[in-house]
Amino acid sequence: MVAEQPRLPPGSASPRARLRWLLIVVAVMALLTAGWPLLNAAVADNQNLAAGSIRIGPGGRNSADIRIGAGWTLRPAQSDPRQDYVLHRGAVAVSIGYVSLADAEQTAGAWSGLRRVFRVTNPGVRLGRPSAVTNGQGLPGLSAIATGARVSGTVTDFVGPSGAYAIRIVVLAPRDAKLLTAATSLLLIRALRFPAASR
Repeated sequence: MVAEQPRLPPGSASPRARLRWLLIVVAVMALLTAGWPLLNAAVADNQNLAAGSIRIGPGGRNSADIRIGAGWTLRPAQSDPRQDYVLHRGAVAVSIGYVSLADAEQTAGAWSGLRRVFRVTNPGVRLGRPSAVTNGQGLPGLSAIATGARVSGTVTDFVGPSGAYAIRIVVLAPRDAKLLTAATSLLLIRALRFPAASR
């Protein structure tokens, strides 16, 4: 006597079919859960910027504007208009930072303090001796060549007219792009404007 296989009611799926559908649903959920944020981060982390000015700082007399040309992209996840912009154009990476200075003593030692911060945030990249530069308004700043095993560029600091803050522009690119980093640095230095100095 042969045991009879249990019959499923009409319209119901076998346990194997239900398990297969369950696995498909779980796989799609896992793909969306893990893949969507990665895709979103890859797409959203590069925002094209139109030519024009970007403002950094809290506003008013304690802020600065930098005029940029076409072709720059902004990294929104790494940028905060009150403190730091991270921009890219081709192989060139630019960081424009706002640093609050507490008092006149800190203002006088701004370069050495910002230099120490740069060493910590950019290990393996050496800074040369600073030299005097001026922005498009004729205000003085300091700039130094940055050299690492794979990158080179410049670091430039300007203390704002109020003495309460400094703007730091870091331009880095692969070592074989020294002329490009120098040209980019010069353009950004000349494009830096302090609204408080124009009054």
